[in-house]
Amino acid sequence: MTKLRTLTASLLISASLAGGALAQDTSALDAEIAAIDSQITEVEETIARQDGGLIRALAQSRREALLLLRAVVESRKQAEAGGAAIEVTVPAVEPDPERAEQLLGEMAAQQKRVEAAEHEAATAGGLIQAVALSRVETEKLTLAQLQMAYLQARYGIAFPLAPEATASETSMSEAQASDATPEEDDAALPWADPDHPGIDYNLPPFEQAHNEGDRISGWWVINEERAAIDDSPKVIAINYSAYDANSYTGFTALLAQCREGETSIVFVQDDFLISAIRRNSFDITYRIDSAPAQSTRWNELTTNKGAGLFGSGAEAFLRDLYDAEDFFIRLTDGDGQRHDAEFDLAGIQTAVEAVAGACGWSTIDLSRDDYRAIQTLLNAGGFDAGTPDGIWGSGSRSAMRAFQEENDLPPTGAPDRATLEALGVQPGN
Repeated sequence: MTKLRTLTASLLISASLAGGALAQDTSALDAEIAAIDSQITEVEETIARQDGGLIRALAQSRREALLLLRAVVESRKQAEAGGAAIEVTVPAVEPDPERAEQLLGEMAAQQKRVEAAEHEAATAGGLIQAVALSRVETEKLTLAQLQMAYLQARYGIAFPLAPEATASETSMSEAQASDATPEEDDAALPWADPDHPGIDYNLPPFEQAHNEGDRISGWWVINEERAAIDDSPKVIAINYSAYDANSYTGFTALLAQCREGETSIVFVQDDFLISAIRRNSFDITYRIDSAPAQSTRWNELTTNKGAGLFGSGAEAFLRDLYDAEDFFIRLTDGDGQRHDAEFDLAGIQTAVEAVAGACGWSTIDLSRDDYRAIQTLLNAGGFDAGTPDGIWGSGSRSAMRAFQEENDLPPTGAPDRATLEALGVQPGN
């Protein structure tokens, strides 16, 4: 039996048992628990090998999903053996057999991605192996989440919810909440951005970001590293304003990124998408603040969890978002299902500046005349930008970095807002 079938069998039986649709004796349940325990052991070994970083975080997420599955099966086993009531609450949703069949195909395709990633990791070395191992854990987590989605679609079974608090606990929580305002709570958190006191910085992603040394600006967490492949600047800025702590299938977020010199903006959501037939992109409808809605297409992600815009198109899009406050996005997948999200963009300017600086472009929409004026000013100041032709090439970037270093500015080589202010350039004039 393949690894995919083993894990799928555990999920199917636990779902049926929780719904009371299938009787199982304790020996069968013991076998299911043993299968899940084997997977938990494997992921805990992965966690133990990692001191921190992305691979460890992904493995921890996978472990949590497996522990939830085990709780369902274990509770049913106890009920079968001794007539005890099942303590794990499993909410019901409307089954969708057609979507379940589609998800089976997605699961088979995802298993192939897992195997391909494992092969790549086994044959690679050095920094390439580190990247490959990260991909392995990402693909395994995606497979586990995809199987959860199948469970819900096939049987109408969602994941266990935490037991409701007792009346006394609820009263105590309400009393404590009344004694402190959100601003007072956030003031005690070392990672809270004082410029945005209305944001709930008690959310787990913010604390984790603080512990990992990332910057926090409004709703954005900004991670700055070096790319493993070429040591180029790498920035990942994640907007968590649509974060749902009760979602067990993933999280909804907006990402602005610079990876290996390429800019991207990515919409990640907590449901699994049905791929578009003979296409690798999805229909996107978006609205920035109160402007009219726009329609376009973004590239499909290999994780089946969202879509992205890359390169110069992403740069232009981030410029449009730079001064915005709200962003609505709707993704329509290959099955015609709509996936909506709305983001509060508070703190976006810091996030976009970080991405633009890493990838070497300006957050201002500069004309060729603007670039020509900048080159002229650099030459006049003794920083050789070459012939002022309005084309921002390697010579211009080198001259700009020299100017920035001399003026204690981040040496990005890009004409960012702070650098233009130091040069005295007014774009568009």
